Amino acid sequence: MELLILSIALGFLYLFIKSNKPTQKHKSKIQKQAEILENYKQKMNNDLVEYDGNKALFLEKKTELLKVFAQELSMNMFFDKDETRELIRELASHEVTSAK
Repeated sequence: MELLILSIALGFLYLFIKSNKPTQKHKSKIQKQAEILENYKQKMNNDLVEYDGNKALFLEKKTELLKVFAQELSMNMFFDKDETRELIRELASHEVTSAK
């Protein structure tokens, strides 16, 4: 009888703990892509703002960054080739803004 009561109590305890466990929300592919795009824009702003006065050096550094981004995106499971191309086009047309 004690074993039965103990097993029922443990069962309720298990269900209580399992129901109070925080559930992890997974981001959709579109949300993850938007997050990655925003991170790249921020990185571009941070890395290129110092070259804003020198157009030749600015374009050179921006091209280098875009190549790095394209390489990273080609290995990212959230982007296929067309999506990578589109994202790089969007990043290439992105205007760098200073945080002054």
